[in-house]
Amino acid sequence: MLKRLHLLCSLVLFVTLAIGCGGPKKVNKSDKNSSAGNISVLSLRGDTQDMTHDQVVELQRVGVWMDKDIIKQLNRAGYKATLIKSRQDFKGPGHLLIIDVAKFNPGNRASRAFIGFGAGASSLDLHYQLLDSAGTVVSTWDDGVGSSKGGTYCAQTLNRNAITQLNSTL
Repeated sequence: MLKRLHLLCSLVLFVTLAIGCGGPKKVNKSDKNSSAGNISVLSLRGDTQDMTHDQVVELQRVGVWMDKDIIKQLNRAGYKATLIKSRQDFKGPGHLLIIDVAKFNPGNRASRAFIGFGAGASSLDLHYQLLDSAGTVVSTWDDGVGSSKGGTYCAQTLNRNAITQLNSTL
């Protein structure tokens, strides 16, 4: 009797975990119409005049990582995403997401490594514009985050936030 109860509890636990841990569901954007899931991403680096050479280099490194990650995350979320180099490259159909760096502070790697506890934290503030295929602004928003782990962690968080915003807008 005890073996049956143990087996039944194990089976119920396994089924519960298997169903509950299925992960996020992919959104099939192409069900609405054929161009609904197409999105082009234009990533701008903002105004770098007040930055040192090292800060610009770090922004470029974080930006390259952020660009690859947003495309990967958008594709994973069910969009058909492409990265473009200029606004003239956007031919439609679909939407254009323009990501512009409003403010970037690379922090201090040495402080993060040796002191910890939030010392030398990085911060990244972005401005987003979502345009439709006619060039009409659908939505704009600003988002920013800081991290004691570095700029790529800021970019990763902001990319997740952007996808949440896109899912609620589109």
